[in-house]
Amino acid sequence: MRLFAAFVPPPEVLEELTEVVGSVSVAAPEPAAARGLFRRRPRRGDGGPDAARPAGPELHRPPIEELHIPITSFGNVTLGDSVKLAGALRTAAASWPRPEVSFAGAAALEFPGDESVWARLSGDLDGVAQVGRGLPQVVQRLGFLVDRRVFRPWLSVGTITEQTTAPYLEKVVEALEQFRGRPWTVEHVHLLRRPADLNDTHSFEVLEELPLGQVEDPASAGG
Repeated sequence: MRLFAAFVPPPEVLEELTEVVGSVSVAAPEPAAARGLFRRRPRRGDGGPDAARPAGPELHRPPIEELHIPITSFGNVTLGDSVKLAGALRTAAASWPRPEVSFAGAAALEFPGDESVWARLSGDLDGVAQVGRGLPQVVQRLGFLVDRRVFRPWLSVGTITEQTTAPYLEKVVEALEQFRGRPWTVEHVHLLRRPADLNDTHSFEVLEELPLGQVEDPASAGG
C-alpha cells in the first residue's frame, strides 16, 4: 500500500471552503484562440487549436471527503511496516501540540509542475510546523524513507484544466484571499493509504487517526 500522513480538517470547515470556490462565476467564453492557460497543437484538418476541444470545467475539484493537507509520504510499505510506523507515530503525536488554525489566504501554480489552487492555513503555524517537522524525523529514525519535499500548510482545492482561463484563476485566488474561515483545532494526524493498484491518485482510505496530545494553556500563551 502507499502510505502518507496528512491533516484532515473537519467537514464543516471544508464545506465553507468549497462553497467559496464554487461561488466563483465563470466568465463568458473568450475567442477560441485566447482560451485556456494551455494550448494544444492543431492536428491536420481539425479546424484550429480549440475546434475539437470539449467543454469542461475550469477547475478540477476533488470530492470534499478527499480534501486534506499533505504532510509527508512514505511510499509503498507492507502491512507489517505500516503497523510499526503507526505505533511510533502514535507515541510521538501524544507530545505534539494541538494548534488552533483557520483558512485564510491563497496560492496558485507556486512551483514548477504545480497545477493546484491552494487555500492557506493561518493561526498557530508554529504548532503546525512542529508536527510537520517532527513526523518525518520519527520515520527516518526507524530507517524508512520519506518524501523530502518542503511541508506547506496548504490545502489543494482543485487543479487547473485545459479550459482554465487566467481571469477565472484570478477570481478563485481573490475569493480565497478574502475568505476567513472558522477556527478549528488540529486534534489528529491522519495516516492515509492508497491501494497500490488504485489509479485515482486522489482516493484514499483512513488507516488511523493519531491523536495530538498537547493543548496550549491560554494563560501561559499570553505570557
